[in-house]
Amino acid sequence: MMIASHQPAGAEPIMASAAIVPGPDWTLTFVLLNSGVHTGHWSLPEGPIGPGESAEQAARREAETNAGVRPGPLAPTGIYDVHGRVDGLPYRFRLHVYRALQPCTVADDFAPNPTDIAKVGQAHPHDILPHPTHMRILNDAGLADFDPVLVQRLLETDGVAVTRQDI
Repeated sequence: MMIASHQPAGAEPIMASAAIVPGPDWTLTFVLLNSGVHTGHWSLPEGPIGPGESAEQAARREAETNAGVRPGPLAPTGIYDVHGRVDGLPYRFRLHVYRALQPCTVADDFAPNPTDIAKVGQAHPHDILPHPTHMRILNDAGLADFDPVLVQRLLETDGVAVTRQDI
């Protein structure tokens, strides 16, 4: 399930998780989104934290159900407050990001839910240009070197604000 594209004004942020999952040959795992706040963009596997679920469990579930990878041990990478507007409606979420400590490959028989995911790929971030929110996250994790000024301009163009919280 992708992160909702709008929520009532003044609402508490949606709690969400994302997984950075390395693939073969120094690639990372991405999904091309058909729904949610980053529709039409490549994204890390991400989604809301379910009732009774930890942020780490949600990151693992999103990696498995949205990208077809089964990450081993995960390490916390950062927490980000993300807010913006889609189609004039506000959204706000707190994204807990985890990094898989071992490479994974997408299962050969994996078929994503086409309502949410158009495609799954394992590529270098510069080859697919993820949403600028994820550019920022990957820069902070030391896994990409996107120009910070460009990332900020892209975020502003999309009307998105991203703030990293202390872990």
